[in-house]
Amino acid sequence: MRSPAGVLLVLLAIPTAANLAGGGPTWIWTPSLPTPLLRLVTEAGLLDVWLLADLLAAVGVLGGLAVAATACSATAVAATLLALVGALSVAAAVTGAPLPLWYALAYTAGLVLVLRAGCCSTR
Repeated sequence: MRSPAGVLLVLLAIPTAANLAGGGPTWIWTPSLPTPLLRLVTEAGLLDVWLLADLLAAVGVLGGLAVAATACSATAVAATLLALVGALSVAAAVTGAPLPLWYALAYTAGLVLVLRAGCCSTR
């Protein structure tokens, strides 16, 4: 069976390249986060973790981990990473922000590929 890791890498590289071409690495979810939710994240002491996760998704590190997990046949890990980033990006895109939409599309397409590869695997 052919691994979708190469196709997945290309899908994840498209929005990451758009992010980096837009003036350097920036967050994709935080600008769309409603102020009350941002306040809750801050009060819970999770702002640093949130910003780090957001930046790692935006520059493709989380996508890269999903690619590595796919290559190692860790379908559940890859699917979890892709689903998380895809869901957060869809939620951010609902506010009308264009950049999260590209992430949502790429990560969701990657998720479909990973799940399809996992379901069709003979191992």
